[in-house]
Amino acid sequence: MKVLLLQDIRGIGRKFEIKEVADGYARNFLFPKKLAAIADEKNQTMKVKHDATQAVALGELKAAIAMLAKEPFEFSVKAGKDGSVFGSVSRKDIEERLHAKGFKKAEAMLDHPIKATGEHQVEVNFGQGIHGKAKIKIVGE
Repeated sequence: MKVLLLQDIRGIGRKFEIKEVADGYARNFLFPKKLAAIADEKNQTMKVKHDATQAVALGELKAAIAMLAKEPFEFSVKAGKDGSVFGSVSRKDIEERLHAKGFKKAEAMLDHPIKATGEHQVEVNFGQGIHGKAKIKIVGE
């Protein structure tokens, strides 16, 4: 039986995929728990609409990645005369700056705070498996 998955199901598939499953599995497990629906015309049009909105959202994310790569984010950190840095730029600081620029779902992938002046590349996760790179410029005061 062909079903449209309404949620991610381990071992079967992801949400809004059409899969072939056993009739008993569909009737006794998937349908009562509202994990799937019969893949009829109505549900297939719902899938097409979902795919179209996902394509638009994906295009917006790719545009955001391109915009992110263009301009560096500049942070001022107190530094000594010999170039040693007294502060650092953390993941939270970068995310706050990203959110202020309009990247609402952006999450900085930073293992440890940046404690050196100069330009740095930081990976940014936008969700849905989409990643981009942001330029972070650290300037000593």
